[in-house]
Amino acid sequence: MSVPETERGSIQVIARAAAILRCLENEPGGLSLGAIAKRIDLPRSTVQRLVDALAQEQLLEIQGPAGVRLGPALMRLASHSHLDVTQKARPYLEQLSRDSGETVVLLHASGAELLILLMAVSTQPLRVVPDASSFLTLHATSGGKVLLARMSDEAVTQLLGKKLKSLTPNTQTNLPDLLAELAQVRRTGVAYDIEGQMPGVSAMGVELVTDQGVYALCVVVPSMRFEAARERLCEQMLLTQKAMLAAFDSAQSS
Repeated sequence: MSVPETERGSIQVIARAAAILRCLENEPGGLSLGAIAKRIDLPRSTVQRLVDALAQEQLLEIQGPAGVRLGPALMRLASHSHLDVTQKARPYLEQLSRDSGETVVLLHASGAELLILLMAVSTQPLRVVPDASSFLTLHATSGGKVLLARMSDEAVTQLLGKKLKSLTPNTQTNLPDLLAELAQVRRTGVAYDIEGQMPGVSAMGVELVTDQGVYALCVVVPSMRFEAARERLCEQMLLTQKAMLAAFDSAQSS
């Protein structure tokens, strides 16, 4: 049975849209329309029409002529695929936030970007409230460093490239220094971000290895009170990590 012409055309449009999304998967900084067209071997005018349609659905973001990147709707879809983990993790994040007085987030990596799956926001007047609709940068965040530390140096270099983007004056942009930092994370199990992602914001993170994948648990703090609370926050975070892993293991074996 032959496929009707209109149906073939619809399938082709979907395939081309998917090709654009895959092309941008590991490009946190985005690509120009010309670069996308070259990579997927389509006319620039066709890419422009598809990008405009995908941007209307928030599957892509258009950031001027030099940047088309994955959009917030994809992040929301991704978070639903981790629903079981987020449901189990929620009470632990909320308790850690109450105990620490700070914002706590659960993160997951998608290619070279980091997604916020869940957060428990501090109730203090001065607090950090991350933008859940934004992608974070792996090499600039404690959660990203935790997840990168699970990879070999070769794999990290292949994923990030040798030129690391600077987000603040404190962002680690030297690849050898980043690899040395990741070696320290492997030894201690804890990663730090001192205003690497955003000025005035510091964080620490640990990994959570579950049967659904690997996640990062992070405490996010205004920098002005981070150093004084670092030891206490780290202890509370590690206790929460231990409790969460025990609960996940128990649920898996039951």
